[in-house]
Amino acid sequence: MTLKVVGLSRFPVKSMLGEEHDRLEFDVRGAVGDRRWALRHADGKLGSGKNTRRFRRVPGLLEHYAAYDGDGLPVITAPDGATLRPGDPRIPERFGDGVELVREGEKGPESHKDASAVSLIGTASLRALGDLLGDADPVDVRRLRKNIVVETDEPWIEESWVGREIVLGGGRGTEPLRLRGIKRVTRCVMVTQAQPGLPVDNRVLKTLTAARDMCIGIHTDVVTPAPLALGDTVAVR
Repeated sequence: MTLKVVGLSRFPVKSMLGEEHDRLEFDVRGAVGDRRWALRHADGKLGSGKNTRRFRRVPGLLEHYAAYDGDGLPVITAPDGATLRPGDPRIPERFGDGVELVREGEKGPESHKDASAVSLIGTASLRALGDLLGDADPVDVRRLRKNIVVETDEPWIEESWVGREIVLGGGRGTEPLRLRGIKRVTRCVMVTQAQPGLPVDNRVLKTLTAARDMCIGIHTDVVTPAPLALGDTVAVR
């Protein structure tokens, strides 16, 4: 089976719904525009679907869509249809006193991402998780918020790519995107939360915890930036 790219997504605002694309540019920080913005509380914690040292849970973030406008600024569409941009006074009204929508690096050097530049998963792993859940269909990749989906025929095969170089696209005189697998992705409560078209499903995290040490997919870093498109081939070295 020839491995190929079948899904590309970026998420302009951390922990909100994002954009699916036919083609994405990648730089050393990952998909250009991915998680470049976040809701920031007055204490410096970033809005998220979970509570950690860095993040604060903000209910309902997965009911908000974020996309870039023609000027490269994020536009948040709320469930009631309201649109919010950086500096909008309604942001603290909706998300909490002192909350701002900030660009990465604007209020400090800390990355908005959890662990790596780019996340990746194989379609066979989505099918295998669906089987573990007892469902007829693969688990919906929207729950897992991956940047790249690769068509695969062996469940969990991408985990064997940790420590290896993953070469995506290229050809016809163009350089490919080169990633390096760095570790498995440990999942959190966000995979259980409701979003448009997907109900709350606590089985997902319970099943991953019991069967997969809470892990699915891999984190990668960018070795050589390049654009990537749906249908591009994938090789692992």
